[in-house]
Amino acid sequence: MSLSGKIAWNTLIQMIGKFSSTIVGIIIVAILTRYLTKFDYGTFTFITVFVTMFGAIADWGLTLITVREASKNAPYAGEIIGNTVLVRLILAIGGSLAAAIAIRFINPDPQIQILVTLASLWLIALSLKTSFQIIFNVKLKMQNWAISEVVANLVVLTLLLLIVQTHGGLQQIILAYLAANFVAAGVAAGLAIRMQQFKFSLFTPKTKYLLTEALPMGSLLVLFTVYNRLDTVILSFVGGQVPVATYGVAYRIFEVLILGAAYFSNSILPIISNLAVTDKKKMGLVYQKSFLILAWLGIIVALGNFFLAPSMVRVVAGANYADSVVPLRILSLALIVSYFNHLNGYTLIALHKQWSSFGIALAALAVNLVLNVLFIPHYSYVAAAVNTFITEALIVVCSLWVIKKETGVLPRFTGMFTIIGDLITYRGKIFNIKNES
Repeated sequence: MSLSGKIAWNTLIQMIGKFSSTIVGIIIVAILTRYLTKFDYGTFTFITVFVTMFGAIADWGLTLITVREASKNAPYAGEIIGNTVLVRLILAIGGSLAAAIAIRFINPDPQIQILVTLASLWLIALSLKTSFQIIFNVKLKMQNWAISEVVANLVVLTLLLLIVQTHGGLQQIILAYLAANFVAAGVAAGLAIRMQQFKFSLFTPKTKYLLTEALPMGSLLVLFTVYNRLDTVILSFVGGQVPVATYGVAYRIFEVLILGAAYFSNSILPIISNLAVTDKKKMGLVYQKSFLILAWLGIIVALGNFFLAPSMVRVVAGANYADSVVPLRILSLALIVSYFNHLNGYTLIALHKQWSSFGIALAALAVNLVLNVLFIPHYSYVAAAVNTFITEALIVVCSLWVIKKETGVLPRFTGMFTIIGDLITYRGKIFNIKNES
């Protein structure tokens, strides 16, 4: 299969898999928002957001770094990924303990402390699942990724329906998510072992190299995760759980809508990682075409989100969440720049510019923190949405500057209509440039 075919197939299969998971996910959110009170749904949102902040410790940037290294060193992929599985498992246990300890200093409510401690175990299950999924990315077999994701969502849905029938509470809901992620981890492991023989070693030179390379990425991931979740945490302390529920619904829809960019960029990463070493000119061409595709996708998705926001909120959460429409519409602006940020972030990884990404993330976190502290107390979730757009725009500008400096490539919008013609003329095979294999 050609390069364009591989990219298109893996992007498509991820989108199909995610579409299936998203449909199930929407049903799950619809059930939760209608079953739980707005206060309880806000509590659930806070717990998941808080635990996710510690998920960055469990990953520490090893996922993307391992994809890059395993793609470049195919004969050693089993050993590289095997090392990553063990290292990330240890980090996940550490992240889980850190979340359980931190909540006891931040929130005095015993129920919240117990629920966060239970939810923190998600990190271990997610670590195992995503570690084995790395091989699907390396070998461009993302249909296996889709299978494990769909399984997780179906297990959650089934257990959630039982919980509703038996009038269970937040603790049972969190346990349902925990069980689903461990089942999905088992499925991912089974599929991965069929594709690749793994060598599980912890104290090896490759482990040291991966950790060294991942250090800036891990720091970067922690910063970006905190930045992405900081507004919800501040909103919880300032306004309580009801505003968190309102913003949580809007942000949940926003997260789903940016997945197209994430999966497209994820499919591009192994390709540009190789080209960054062998042919930067060709990498620049792939980057430019990818930029134009994401520009179209971002604009279309943002416009659809703005005009369909009332309908989406009504379908996802019901009439009680009509106030989520305003922050969701504001997030339409953030959607466009977020599409570019996915591509730029992965490009910086391919160029080994993790420390540059770290500097950008540090600046973004500082700006986001200041804006949120200043404006959320006065404008609540509206400020949170506006601040998200401002911070995402800052990241785009900074990352473009670094990419231009490293490659000489500054993406242009002049080919916006040409790229559509190429997609039609070449039946989507727009990456079939000279010397493509």
